[in-house]
Amino acid sequence: MLPLVTAIAPVLRGRVLFSVPTRTPRFAPTFDDGPDPATTPALLDVLARHGARGTFFLIGERAAAHPGLVARIAAEGHEIGNHTWRDEPTWLLPLEEFRENLRRTQRELSAHGPVRWFRPGSGWPTQAHLTVAEEEGLHCVLGSAVAIAGSGAGTATTDRWLSPVVRRGTVVVLHEGPQRVGVAGTVDGLLERTVRRGLSAVTLSELA
Repeated sequence: MLPLVTAIAPVLRGRVLFSVPTRTPRFAPTFDDGPDPATTPALLDVLARHGARGTFFLIGERAAAHPGLVARIAAEGHEIGNHTWRDEPTWLLPLEEFRENLRRTQRELSAHGPVRWFRPGSGWPTQAHLTVAEEEGLHCVLGSAVAIAGSGAGTATTDRWLSPVVRRGTVVVLHEGPQRVGVAGTVDGLLERTVRRGLSAVTLSELA
């Protein structure tokens, strides 16, 4: 585990984005670990039905395997973020290996549009990993509302307790993939509830 002082220092220096101070009634839904044929198409359908936009933090090797899904994400007005090349803890990677993973993923994703955001694998980055990401032109984003149940995709009741937590400027973190097919239902319920409260779902860049 990282020492507490080491872990919180980047936050105190404003190097990690959790939420965005704003008076505009908007929040940013974000989705990790795609793209995946088991979840991405249904998730995109839900977002389209609600007229909502989100940010997809994609894993490089999965994006390379499913370029059509990446193209659809971008074509439908969503934003793409860098979630490194493989699903592995960022903070355990040697810095040069991490840099190459970021660059490889960036090359894969940039073919579909600009990529300015980075989310570390398995939670927290070290200050050194943050520095590498910043040198590569990427800003680190975590979140201020996270679905834990259903392996991060939510369950049938998640939208009920998640919605009250979502406010102006909130960055919501959800996960997709083969074991997370409930994510589309979670997002559907969440968007139904937040729109009744006057909140719009937008990309991170639109929020920031």
